[in-house]
Amino acid sequence: MLAISQSGATYNYLNWIPSESGPLVTHHGSIQKELENPDRIDEHYYEILDKIFSQVQNGDPICTFSLDSSNVLFSTCNAKDKNQEMINWHLNQTHDDELNKVIDYYHFAMSSESGKMLNIGFPKAIRQSFQTNMSLLKSKLNGLSVGIFSAEVGARQWMHADKNGSYLIWKIGKKKNDELLYIQNGELVSYFSIHRSGKKGKVNWQFGDSVAAESICKDIINVQNNTSKKFSSAEQVYLYTTDGNMKDVKFFHALELENLTLLNPLSVLETTEDEKVHEYNTLPLAETGNSFGGIDV
Repeated sequence: MLAISQSGATYNYLNWIPSESGPLVTHHGSIQKELENPDRIDEHYYEILDKIFSQVQNGDPICTFSLDSSNVLFSTCNAKDKNQEMINWHLNQTHDDELNKVIDYYHFAMSSESGKMLNIGFPKAIRQSFQTNMSLLKSKLNGLSVGIFSAEVGARQWMHADKNGSYLIWKIGKKKNDELLYIQNGELVSYFSIHRSGKKGKVNWQFGDSVAAESICKDIINVQNNTSKKFSSAEQVYLYTTDGNMKDVKFFHALELENLTLLNPLSVLETTEDEKVHEYNTLPLAETGNSFGGIDV
């Protein structure tokens, strides 16, 4: 299974095969490629896939792909019990017909108390591009996901995060703007972004429970300013980054908080080579998690 995740112009990949002891990583790495012409997106993704396939060399691979969150649209709506009529009404009210023609929407239930759905819109052009290129490359696309949501799958499969009553997926971003997913009792409670600055912090945007987002923001600032030695808002926190903000990652990791873990699959999975894993440099592989859905690790 080949997992590829996009972070800006960087494409991280991890290839694994099943073994008696669980998933065995055979290759991992990254390539860089800017999208020079949006009108030639098929060619862009073909070149990326072809290059990664040639480096992995595992025949006709089955792939998963995780998109950068900047490539998709997010919204929420009230739709108890996943009522499709309510979801469709919301999309018709908030998005025009032209947008709905070029976007595929997927819906995820948030906490049962909220009665809300998180709507994620994937551009049809990207999905169609993958379908075309997978056929040309004699491969198969097994699933599409998005950044931190793929990392959350990884946290459950690699670190058994779902054994905790609550947990937080924390993606360190550029200029102290971070993305976070908060899960409680197996339900998505809040997806949000915060800005960390000095002795203060603020929520940039959020979907779901705003009170939980504000509480977590304050918790992170308290930890950052050494007024707390443990996260109180979640039983376990899984930390990673994809775009090289290692200074902040190292800062928080060096605090040795009892409920903070680096979300690095290579700290758990076996590899074919007896390599010394660089715990920071390989953190971007966190967003290959959707490749491991339903797999025992």
